[in-house]
Amino acid sequence: MEKLYVNEIAPDGTVSAVGLFYSQAEARKIVELLRANPDRAAYRYEIIEAARQILSEKESRRSALSFKE
Repeated sequence: MEKLYVNEIAPDGTVSAVGLFYSQAEARKIVELLRANPDRAAYRYEIIEAARQILSEKESRRSALSFKE
């Protein structure tokens, strides 16, 4: 089973996970709905594999910890 995250990227670069989806079609449909919202015109969206999302989060945490030291 495919597991995909849809991430929303705000104009200031903030990334938020919209949700976890189980097919490309389902993920694309939510992206289309979000893009149709005029309040979100400046936002970007990306669909990524769930495993890649977890690795990115781990790297971010490690970087933050290294930066604090």
